[in-house]
Amino acid sequence: MTGLVQFCAVAVVAAGIGALGVSPSNAKDCKTFGAVGSGVSKSVATLMAKQGAVNISEGRGYKPQGEAKLISCANGGLFGTECKASVRACKRRN
Repeated sequence: MTGLVQFCAVAVVAAGIGALGVSPSNAKDCKTFGAVGSGVSKSVATLMAKQGAVNISEGRGYKPQGEAKLISCANGGLFGTECKASVRACKRRN
């Protein structure tokens, strides 16, 4: 009888997880991608860094989830200002 009770308990838990849609096949493979951009002004460096992060993620087969975020900017880069940005992206499902 104990074996039957354990089997039923496992079946109920498995059915509950299935109903929630949580399974290894639904798990997303997500990562954060970063990039550095340089420019003569902060706005140009920001644009280059944000778009660079998006381009890197898409080039590796990931789809950005939302807009890229600026991390920091500092003077002294190749063209005057250097900014860092990142974007969260998940693997594309085919």
